[in-house]
Amino acid sequence: MTTKKDNFNTRVEQLGEGLENTLGVAQDGMQDPTGEYPKRDYNFGTSINKASRGSKVNNLYVGGGDIGVSLGIQPQRPSEYPFNQVQETISGHVIEQDDTPGGERVLIKHRTGAGVEMRADGSVIISAVNNKVEVTGGDQTVIIEGNGNLVYQGNLNMKVTGDYNVDVGGNYNLNVAGSLRENILENHRTITTGNREETVKKSKINRTMSTLTDICLGEHNIDVKLDQKTAVEGNIEIAGGASVFVSGEESFAVSADVANVTGAKYVSVLGQRGAIGGKLVDFTGNVFQGGEGAVPFNSGAVFYGSFYGKALEAIKSNHADKADLSLRSYYAENSKHALTAVTAGTAATGASSFSPPKILTAGIHIPMLALEEMALPSGHAEPPQAHITPDWVVGQVANGDFAIRTVVIDGGDVLLTKTLLTDDYEDVFNHVPSTQEIRSAFRNEASRNAIGGILVSEERLNTKYKVKAPPKIGRTVKKSPSSRFGFEPIGNAVENRGKRFTP
Repeated sequence: MTTKKDNFNTRVEQLGEGLENTLGVAQDGMQDPTGEYPKRDYNFGTSINKASRGSKVNNLYVGGGDIGVSLGIQPQRPSEYPFNQVQETISGHVIEQDDTPGGERVLIKHRTGAGVEMRADGSVIISAVNNKVEVTGGDQTVIIEGNGNLVYQGNLNMKVTGDYNVDVGGNYNLNVAGSLRENILENHRTITTGNREETVKKSKINRTMSTLTDICLGEHNIDVKLDQKTAVEGNIEIAGGASVFVSGEESFAVSADVANVTGAKYVSVLGQRGAIGGKLVDFTGNVFQGGEGAVPFNSGAVFYGSFYGKALEAIKSNHADKADLSLRSYYAENSKHALTAVTAGTAATGASSFSPPKILTAGIHIPMLALEEMALPSGHAEPPQAHITPDWVVGQVANGDFAIRTVVIDGGDVLLTKTLLTDDYEDVFNHVPSTQEIRSAFRNEASRNAIGGILVSEERLNTKYKVKAPPKIGRTVKKSPSSRFGFEPIGNAVENRGKRFTP
């Protein structure tokens, strides 16, 4: 008797493969007219299917898969004869009805590996090597009591001509590696019972072609790191039920054809330096003083033009006949000088205990006036007091209720770098990378050197990631193989110890 290995290739060359496969088959009425049987795997042996005897296990095609998604398919227990009834066609189609204890299953398998398998634990495996088409003429209901994974290696298109309703009992997480686009032809409403947070790592644009209403029943905070610009073609109205405060560390400007600042009970315009007025501006008030404050004769105020009313110097002119000639000549010579203006300016701003001091100028004595002789506003027994002083103005700007506010948004860019992860991954990633993204980035040597240590500290990378040689082998394969002497026997013969091998 011969075996399959004895001169098999020679006999195929001489007789042909088809004739060789029919050797040993009886040439009688029970023979196979097509010459397909027995198959080569069954030559010179029993014709009972190997799957029935447990010599092989027929499985469906479950290749492809996805990293991180386990199919949970356990190895099939080999069948025991005679519990498995197998039907196998010429091309390789298989139908199995297996009653092997612990391995009961029903299998319908196509020769390509596609098919349906019902396993011992009640699991059902459906495999389609190529396309899979499902058509349902009526309703379709799918109920899954456990977890589910749906993976499409290509594109997924879903079209719903009616309503599309999704109810999620837990969290709803959506990760999009590319862009997300939504086209809504009618209304869009979002209701959030708890908190809502939105993070945009680059630019954001909102376009509203009609009315935009923003209603906030709590506090509304807007923090801007750089500039903020608001342009409105129509009107702007800002109303505060309590206070409205505007502060600029460098400058604050208001410009309009008509500008109004009205304080129903109190108004103040303060500054250490500046200008107030115009060609047709009228001033109405209680006290006017210079930069030195309410100091009689030394306030520092300067007047240009004419006064309508009674000033101190005008009162002094009533006593000109009492002054000597030198005094008259003094006033005549200095009537246009600042001294006269200063004296007139302080007539209405003296202290409550005002007593005009004696001013000696070039040895000239100026007569003192009694309190009743001074120019006082109607109804005032003493000069009105101005509470605004230079020191008071400085204090208001620095420490008062209306002091300039210092604004710091995300000092040191802590929030920015934490959100963009620029410091965490050295600008290689702006998010927490996956294993596949790390492998892709490591193809670039600069990226590998930049984030290698960071990933090691996160325990996502082995500390010996730079070592190219496997630790158990201790060497790497060269581009061109070279012969080496073996240190372990090849085969089971001791004499093979010195034979060469090519890695």
